[in-house]
Amino acid sequence: MAALPALLPAPTPTELRRITLRSRRLVTGDLLGQYRSAFRGTGLVYTDIRAYQPGDDVKHIHWKATARTGTVFVKSYEEDRQLRVLLAVDTSASMRAPQSTEAFAKALEFASLVGALTQRGNDQFGLIRFGESVEGYLPPKSGRKRSAMVLSQLLAPRPASLATDLAGGLRHISTVLRKPSIIFVLSDFLCAPFKAELKTLASRHDVVLVQIQTPLELFDRLGLVLFADAESGRRVLVDTSSSSVRRRWRQLADQKRAEVAELARQSGAEQIVVTDSASRPLVRLMKERASRGIR
Repeated sequence: MAALPALLPAPTPTELRRITLRSRRLVTGDLLGQYRSAFRGTGLVYTDIRAYQPGDDVKHIHWKATARTGTVFVKSYEEDRQLRVLLAVDTSASMRAPQSTEAFAKALEFASLVGALTQRGNDQFGLIRFGESVEGYLPPKSGRKRSAMVLSQLLAPRPASLATDLAGGLRHISTVLRKPSIIFVLSDFLCAPFKAELKTLASRHDVVLVQIQTPLELFDRLGLVLFADAESGRRVLVDTSSSSVRRRWRQLADQKRAEVAELARQSGAEQIVVTDSASRPLVRLMKERASRGIR
């Protein structure tokens, strides 16, 4: 069995403050409007009862109040505009080992931006962390400090899991998250199949797969580099200056993106890819969804 990877060093307070401030600056009025248009309320909530009026749907009759008073009452509803947003973050070795600092930094930036949006929108925000098993769950709640709590949970020092049980993580979400919610699944998706679990989750919730990929440019012309699979421990010596190696690397990355995109399409979810920017793919998705009139 491979040795447990070292802990990923947490960002310094200065780096974390930079991430948080940048996210807050990005949340302009226009961006907040795009967010509200792209991810709308999930339905109607019961608020009160009122006397029946001609034309009211009989299925909304409040039978107990009607029987008690002798007057026909109906339930009144209003649109549930508060969103419930959950980040499902892969904290396995391939995302959290020291070699994956860039990947996890992008996940942090994405989490910070979503947190800033939910805080400005007075929405509920939560987090679930998973690796070989579910490591922690913060149910979606609103509040000024909720985003900071989510980030602190992501940064809490812990050994990185050797593997990724994404299927188990999605099953857990289906169990604990009863109300329709927006779920961002942040992972490199280097894991066993999870199609059935994703399809079940996406049938009840609005699911976006956020694929984190480390750009090849980070290893541009470094020559011979010893790569280690953070989850299996397997080591491979790679000549990054080789044009054929770089071409094959890009082909495999493109193939993985296409596989995840097709999986999302078949399951009723959506996919975005985060490489050099954590904010641009989300902003692009929100614009596309707003223009399509999604939810």
